[in-house]
Amino acid sequence: MQSITINGRFLSQPLSGVQRFARELTLALDRKIASGAVPAALKGINWRLAVPRDTQVDIGLSAISVDAFSSGPGHVWEQTALLAHSRGGRLIGFGGSGPLLHRRQAVVIHDVTIFRHPQSFKRSYRLLHGALGSVLTRTAKIGTVSEFSRKELASVFHVPTDGIDVVYNAVDHFAAIEPDETIIRRLGLKTNGFFLLVGTMKPNKNLDFAIRAFEALGDPDQKLVVVGGTAPTVFKSDGPESNDHMLFPGRLSDAEIAALERHATAFVFPSLYEGFGIPPLEAMTQGCPVLAADIPAVREASGTAALYFDPTQQDELVAAMRRIAGDETLREDLRERGRENVARFSWDHSADRVLTMLEGL
Repeated sequence: MQSITINGRFLSQPLSGVQRFARELTLALDRKIASGAVPAALKGINWRLAVPRDTQVDIGLSAISVDAFSSGPGHVWEQTALLAHSRGGRLIGFGGSGPLLHRRQAVVIHDVTIFRHPQSFKRSYRLLHGALGSVLTRTAKIGTVSEFSRKELASVFHVPTDGIDVVYNAVDHFAAIEPDETIIRRLGLKTNGFFLLVGTMKPNKNLDFAIRAFEALGDPDQKLVVVGGTAPTVFKSDGPESNDHMLFPGRLSDAEIAALERHATAFVFPSLYEGFGIPPLEAMTQGCPVLAADIPAVREASGTAALYFDPTQQDELVAAMRRIAGDETLREDLRERGRENVARFSWDHSADRVLTMLEGL
């Protein structure tokens, strides 16, 4: 029987944007396979999710079987055990890597941040992922998460854009979350009394810029809440400490973040570079007005549903913060635009794009 293997290494990694993309697409594919909503050429195929042995598999699947085998460092597992296990069938990976010697695979590479902002990553990480990208863009079917990122991949790796498919991120999963409202009391916050940032402290996320802009705002009625953490094995940064006006609670659950977004004055997204920019869309699902960096990928994802600012000009963000804090009509307009914008994206539609990629292998 023919087989299609999903690279499930993402289940052994901390949950961030790439891992969320892989998880939700796997679930969407499982739903389509279970209902028979796959192309005729992919019917009757054995689907399996391959993971390193001892991986905690906390994803509920009904049509895709889980296959756990071998162990060892992630990239070594991919290049050896996964290669041997998936040879002869088709392979799909959602995290930008895969066995270099596999000749019937599709790989989603999310962005080229390691080339555009190399200072955000350790040298070993840059070298490894740069080499993987160089080979995979020439030997595998490539997908990415936006039209902007498609052009970036083509430019960096010197490959044609028409050979790269776009598989958008989506936020259906976040819209369905039941908010944990207790976080508002626990952090001592009030509705429309704080700005919210979610991200890591790596340089291209530009959180320091937003923190300085908030300090320059000098609004005694507002606080700044910065949610997220660092990944010291990849990024080079240390986080700041909380004070009376700025809170750094670290990593929070999706339910806690959703509650914060429902009560925030606005969600601030100051990133200098993104392949897509999913956090603003997650905020939009919760009716949170968005202030976003005016960069191509974020424009593509957020459309007319955000108030944009130049992420290199502090006075522009200060002005946007001041304006949104004092204008309830503007906040309500952005809430409505946000609800309309997120309806453009869905994991089921993105799964259809993946099925088309696999059908063509």
